[in-house]
Order: sequence, then structure tokens, then C-alpha cells
Amino acid sequence: MIQETLELGPIHEWLPGPMKLRLGMSGDRIVKVETQFGFASRLIEKTVEGLPIRDAQLRVSRLEPESALLLDRLFSEAVEEITKTEVSDRIEWIRDITSDLSEINFQLKYLAKMAHRMGIQILFHAVLKHRESLLDLLELLTGSRYGYYYLVPGGARYDLTEGFQERLETWVKTFQNDYARLEALFCWTHTFQNRMRTLGQIVDLGDCGFVSEASIETTRYGRVSHVESRLVYSLKHCLKMSQSIEAHLVERKSSVHLQALGQGRGGDANLELETARGVWKMKLSLDQDLKVKSLVTHSPSELIQNAIAPALEGESLEDVSIILESLSLSIPELDR
Repeated sequence: MIQETLELGPIHEWLPGPMKLRLGMSGDRIVKVETQFGFASRLIEKTVEGLPIRDAQLRVSRLEPESALLLDRLFSEAVEEITKTEVSDRIEWIRDITSDLSEINFQLKYLAKMAHRMGIQILFHAVLKHRESLLDLLELLTGSRYGYYYLVPGGARYDLTEGFQERLETWVKTFQNDYARLEALFCWTHTFQNRMRTLGQIVDLGDCGFVSEASIETTRYGRVSHVESRLVYSLKHCLKMSQSIEAHLVERKSSVHLQALGQGRGGDANLELETARGVWKMKLSLDQDLKVKSLVTHSPSELIQNAIAPALEGESLEDVSIILESLSLSIPELDR
């Protein structure tokens, strides 16, 4: 039974961005949850209509700055499909590497923010050290730490910069050597386990479609909570992506070639890109002059927002900030 209603937002330190959270409370327990978004709407998909490809892409990468490389890849491949443009093997190789880097970058940010929310500063700094080194590498490659505009239709703006591959190999080895320590800090700390064991438990995995069965782990403490399963899943995904990069770096490809767009004029393309958080979807329509007729994107956060209510219901008010952070919800993806 609801005894009182508490409303948070649209700006609040517990929230992952501009949104409203209406909580029906019974004592200090949450029994009903309502959410509202749209307080930072930027209408990016609408503003690209009628723009040439280059101008449209500059806006598309701002849908989610942390995932700009993934969005640039999706947009570029959609244009290439419409214009029937084939890219070189090296471009595919570079896109695979940069996609893995983007994935790791996002997950390390998530892990650092979770450590900060829980007040575990040693863990926060341990993760942030690797992420800052990774951002330095992205800046070496693209000239920027966010919103890169590096991958473009037909290829990439330029080849890997001098020293990038060697420094990336060093970063991968350093991260893999440190992985066991990070895993121990996240998974085998008694204080951490006692805090996380039942926090944000979701019984039906269908309530949060971005969490796969593989992310639900069993430890010596028994079945873990949703919050901890997300942490374990993200950490293991970083290791998996680092191994993918390591495998790619063994390959040697010819020089990069930026292809001119093909003769296809106008049309539609529907593409998907699987990430650790869920699936990015993009539907692009170009007119005969290769200007954008329409753009529709579907982000992982559209599924993630469905997990807010089941994750919070039954929990204590003091745990709201940690549970919301654990969902890895990105408001820019929703208010686009």
C-alpha cells in the first residue's frame, strides 16, 4: 500500500540524467515506480533531414558521444549499402578494432561510476587509470576524446596514426595483466558482496532485455543480484574485447583506401550493431541527391529503461542511486 509519493528530478544527483522519477513509498520501501523522459530533447534525428551526408554524420555522432565510433560505423555502412560502395579489407579491420575500443571505453566508464557510487575509491581509481589511457589512445588516433568523426562513408579519414598500434598492444597487455586484480576487487571483497547480494534483484530477465543469461553468475555466495551480475558481465566483456583486439592486431592489412561512393542513388538501409548493453538499430533513407530523407535510430537505452521499475520495486530508497547507475542508462540516447 502506498503511504506517500516522492518525486525526483528532472535534475537530481541520484539520476543518470534529466528525467523524472515518481516513487510510491511504503515506509522506506518502493512499491510503485513511474518514469518520465524528454527534458533534454535535442531533436537530432529531425534536424538531419535534408542535410548532405557529411553534415548529417556530424550530428549523428552526437546521439551518444561515448558511442560515437559505433554510430559513425552504423551510419557509414548504411550509406555504403545504399550507394553500393565496397570498402577495403583494412577499413573493415580498422572498424572492428575501433568498435572494440568503443565498447571497452563505455564499459570502463560504467564500472568507474559504479565504484564511485559505492564509495570504493581504490576500485574507482584502478578502473579510471585504464580508461584514461584508452582515451589517450583514441585522441592519438582521431584527435579527440569524444565525437570523433573518424569513420566515414567509404572508409576512414586517414590510416592508423604512427605509434598507435604499438601503444594499443601495450595497453591490451597492461589491462590483461591487471584483470585478475580488478576481478578480485569487484567479485571477492566481503564488504562489496554483502552490499550487492540482493540489491536490485530482477527475477524475470525479460524485464531488462539487455541482460543475457550469460551475465547471471554464480559465486561462492550463491546467486548474485542484478546489480552485481551487471558488474561481472561488464568486466568480463572488457576482457573479451581486449582479446578480440589482440587477435586483430596479429593481422596485417594493406594500406587504407578511402573509396568514392558508388553509383547507387537514393534508397533505404536498415542496420543493426550488437553491443554489450544491447542492440543499436539505424534506418537511413537518402534521396536522389544523397541527402537525408529520414533517420530513425533505436538505442540500447530503449530496452534498459524498461528495467527501471522492476529493479527499484521492493528496494530501499537509499539504494536508488546505485540501482539506477547499475542499469547503464544513457539519457542522451533517449532524448535525441
